[in-house]
Amino acid sequence: MSIAAQQRMTAFMDNPDAPRPGNPIHSTGGAKAYGYEGALVGGASVYGWAVRTIVEALGEVWLDEGWAEVQFRRPVYPGDELDISVADDGVFNIAKGDQVCIRGEVGLGEANWLVDLAMPTRLKPDPRADELPALTMENAPVDRDLKARAVPTPVDEIVAFAREKEGETLEYFLSQRPRLHPGWIASQLTHLLHHSYDYGPAIHAASHMQHLRPAYAGQTLTVAGHCVEVYERKGHHYIVNDGAILGEEGEILVRIRHTAIFRVAKRG
Repeated sequence: MSIAAQQRMTAFMDNPDAPRPGNPIHSTGGAKAYGYEGALVGGASVYGWAVRTIVEALGEVWLDEGWAEVQFRRPVYPGDELDISVADDGVFNIAKGDQVCIRGEVGLGEANWLVDLAMPTRLKPDPRADELPALTMENAPVDRDLKARAVPTPVDEIVAFAREKEGETLEYFLSQRPRLHPGWIASQLTHLLHHSYDYGPAIHAASHMQHLRPAYAGQTLTVAGHCVEVYERKGHHYIVNDGAILGEEGEILVRIRHTAIFRVAKRG
């Protein structure tokens, strides 16, 4: 096995000390209350930092017809020095020193796990209710679809996300017709679950993402999902949701499986 592409970078986050009521685990005070060293950088953002390395290894075609399977194994904090690598067999790592924070695999074509993902049938977007129920193991919508969500993608906002959250330099994420950044895509099932339930603090645990078609900003997308399971492990409460992102013509752009800790156990 040899390294196909690699880079080194410093993890960053906009004002980690600022309160983040939506998910306190991404603030210094909120994370320390749960036993972490400091604010946790969002998993989707950290995964997004690997995109330049993945594209260097596999080519731009990966954004249209490639896949990624990602496991978030250790926290990433602002200021961490990270080594990102993609091997010629598709294995990629994001590590700080000898500690692997993210481990995954990437490839072209259809992933062998794609057939196992549930395809939601509730595809008509519904508005978010004024009051949302608190998500629990008991009321999680297992084996049911989540409420679908309409997601506008203004060009200026998509470019700002790529530049500011991902530190992106690849022109096709910053152009007048920008591609949707995989880091942005990876966060959409988090927003979808928040469309129906109140929960948090929460931690991104794993993702499977299958790109099926080119995905560009400037349209209103539909994000739909189906709850697969909930379970408890080491005091954490997990939820697994399968989802799809559809374009304005109803075409499926991306299929996703998103695993998250929606109730975090305190360390120590």
